[in-house]
Amino acid sequence: MVSYSLCRSRKNIMTLKIEHKGLIDYESCIADMKQLVESQPNYHSIWVLEHNPVFTIGISEKDTKEDKKKDPPFIKTDRGGKITYHGPGQKIFYFILNLKDVPFRPTDLTKNVLQKTSDTLNGYGLENKINLEDPGIYLENKKLASVGMRIRRNYSYHGLSINFDTNLSTFNTIKPCGLAVQACNLNQYIDISIDELTSDLIDAYKELVKAK
Repeated sequence: MVSYSLCRSRKNIMTLKIEHKGLIDYESCIADMKQLVESQPNYHSIWVLEHNPVFTIGISEKDTKEDKKKDPPFIKTDRGGKITYHGPGQKIFYFILNLKDVPFRPTDLTKNVLQKTSDTLNGYGLENKINLEDPGIYLENKKLASVGMRIRRNYSYHGLSINFDTNLSTFNTIKPCGLAVQACNLNQYIDISIDELTSDLIDAYKELVKAK
């Protein structure tokens, strides 16, 4: 875990903790994240991780039922959005942020996360498109990144997933976020390591909580 101190003023210092959690079970991760939110921490957190194969069902999804016996399992969750896939080769960033202590309106969180992600991709010379109606980032009309957030007690949780070299044959058995599109992997478009991508995105996301 890495911590960064971000000065708000001469009187207050808000810490940002970056936690690399590796490959982790979805349900136990979400339980830990909710527990952190309930504790009302005096710092921001960004968790960086991957999940074992799982389909997650957001609160906007009405047609897909939970079925934990399937392989991969279908699990209901309380994030925004519809259905998506998580698995190895897909990097996930969960944002547990104190929204009383960020330099933007809470309603702008999803937009700002997507913009920082898009800016990073633009830095690689990779043209991409942000969709705010069904939040995500697209390359050539294929979905590269998905966002689903939740706010409780003035803290955000859940976050963004970006496909690097994940199992698209499994992912594309569904309609990502309920859309008639296919998912894609970043390594199909540019020559970059997943570690370099992760580092660059972390640097971009640190800017979310810096005072203007």
